[in-house]
Amino acid sequence: MSPSRAYPKRGAAARPTPARSSQIRIVVADGHPIDRCGMVSLLREQTDFEVVGEAASASEAIERCASLRPSLLVLTLNLPSDTHDSALPVIRFALPALSILAVSERGVANCLVLNPPSRARVPAVSKTQRYDGGTDCLQLAMAQGALGTLRRTAEPAALFQAVRAVAAGHASYEPRTATALTNGDLQGETNGRLGLSARELDVAALLAEGRSNKEISNVLTISEPTVKKHIGQILRKLGVQDRLQAGLFVARHPLLFTRLGASSN
Repeated sequence: MSPSRAYPKRGAAARPTPARSSQIRIVVADGHPIDRCGMVSLLREQTDFEVVGEAASASEAIERCASLRPSLLVLTLNLPSDTHDSALPVIRFALPALSILAVSERGVANCLVLNPPSRARVPAVSKTQRYDGGTDCLQLAMAQGALGTLRRTAEPAALFQAVRAVAAGHASYEPRTATALTNGDLQGETNGRLGLSARELDVAALLAEGRSNKEISNVLTISEPTVKKHIGQILRKLGVQDRLQAGLFVARHPLLFTRLGASSN
């Protein structure tokens, strides 16, 4: 079966009939064929759902949704993209009016942001120190424009409920994402609360990749003393002690790189 296949209505060849107004038309986009087929089969169990197409990449999702005009796109966050950007913002840029339900790539227990390996390795640290889990994939998906989010560990009933809500134009966020939204945590990152400048964000991104001062200097074509100055400002603004802590913080808070509210100095 072609990943980007568009499905004809059942029995359409024999007795063409108009679609019912209550029918929810769905395109499923997932980079894993077995998972995608499982999602399609699950959704087809509901009489008011009609899976009209599938996609295995961001470009296929855009093509399917542009031609089929579904009620919503069910998008799993493992979907490959032709660019370095994640699939969701690429699809949103091409089809800004499209309603998207984002499904996490992993369950909570396997999420490296929510459960870094160190917590299991050194449990005493987790008990004595506050752990800031950062922004996980579904919180990021919501900030990037998904109207709904769902953990992969959710029950099928939660999936069906989320599909119906998003198809009706209502937000449907899983509890952790909803809590972050209510508390203003995500807005706090995107509005430049930490005060990092555009250049400091560049340096911070390279810190998160483990780059040395010399490497950062070469990539950004600035002097090493300037790199050290920026790192000092980053440590102060993030409230961390060294470049390792800064890199981990940046890796766990990807919304910092929206650059909203960041100055250009």
